[in-house]
Amino acid sequence: MSFTSGLQLPQPIPAPVRLHNSLKSLQPFIISSSKFPFPIWLQEQTNLPFTGVADLLERKITSRLSASSILSSIKVLNSANSFLSPIKTALFASVNSEGSAIYMSKKFRNLLNLNSMNVKGAVEELITINQGQQIYLKDLIKNSKRIWEGEVEIITQSNKSIWLEMSIIPLKNINSKQKTLILCADISVRKQNEIKFEKLSVDKYNEQIETQKMISSKIIDAQEEERKRVAKDIHDGIGQMLTALKFTVESININKIASSAEKIGNLNSLTKQIIKGVRMATFNLTPPELTDHGISSAIQTLTTQLSKLTSKNIVFENKTNFYERLDSLVETNLYRITQEAVNNAIKYAKSNFILVNIKHNKDVLSITIEDDGIGFDLKSVKKVDSGKGMGLLFMEERVKYIDGRLFINSEKEKGTQIVINMYLD
Repeated sequence: MSFTSGLQLPQPIPAPVRLHNSLKSLQPFIISSSKFPFPIWLQEQTNLPFTGVADLLERKITSRLSASSILSSIKVLNSANSFLSPIKTALFASVNSEGSAIYMSKKFRNLLNLNSMNVKGAVEELITINQGQQIYLKDLIKNSKRIWEGEVEIITQSNKSIWLEMSIIPLKNINSKQKTLILCADISVRKQNEIKFEKLSVDKYNEQIETQKMISSKIIDAQEEERKRVAKDIHDGIGQMLTALKFTVESININKIASSAEKIGNLNSLTKQIIKGVRMATFNLTPPELTDHGISSAIQTLTTQLSKLTSKNIVFENKTNFYERLDSLVETNLYRITQEAVNNAIKYAKSNFILVNIKHNKDVLSITIEDDGIGFDLKSVKKVDSGKGMGLLFMEERVKYIDGRLFINSEKEKGTQIVINMYLD
């Protein structure tokens, strides 16, 4: 056989190349000929390092094995899951029937911290120093009757952990010492990123679990506090007034007309106070306006009463005249979220002006609560372990329950804006 190229290659060239099939036609470029390891022989003849088929083509080294034949052979192997991709072919080794390495590419040797003199013996012992990994690789190489590919972690001679995407290709019906071809790609960076991502996912999951536990605990505490508050309101307010009503009625003496008339007048005033107390208690639990007239009327009543009680300027605007009725659970959750937002603005924001507006279009209902208070740092308040911001977490949970969206924008000394959006059916 003779070669012609821009390079002056010495003659004659040993080791005739035989093209029996598409795989074997590529054999001289990736494994040895029947006499000499072809890549090593080519280096000796040209004094140039060999890195793969692409390298040969770049140097314009041609032979009776034409470029079209090479490319055709490459296509055959590429159809088998792209085993000769540029990344993989840089890291390859050929193995004989006894499992010993015959040749290993320079990049593969460098990756494994080997030199050309070290490439001797069992290939699995060259690839890794870990005995468990050696046994695993030996079994794969020995028993692979079909092309195998997968990801393996190895420990190099320098005790460095590396992840390889490996393909083990048994070479059948080839008259040479090579019985197995190992192609690899270094995927260590990708695996490290995957591990980091998994860790972040686990941390995020654990954080969500802790948040849910905290929310559940706080909900139970809030329910208990609400029961105590209702009991206290009834006992101290309505209960005391009912007791006074009872004693007043019992003290009336029909024989004493003057004193009885005065007591009857007191009964009228006391009865009005009891009615007012009952209404306030029921309003705090479930406002009648919400049940009777819907979310817009309930929020308007809420802002009016809180403005009277706190002497703050709390204004409600129904910008698009929304008076439609929604599902009762949706209305209740929208009301509670708005109530929480307004109460937070009153208690913590030190605001003088609070604006609540509601607007809608054919698809979306939007409720906005704005104040001119001191604002807050959202990230620090929302930390689970900070013990703060449980009201915000409750708001978020309620919004999720009705498939809505919650947007919170706050800056210190610049006030807070909270927007609740939900799709209308």
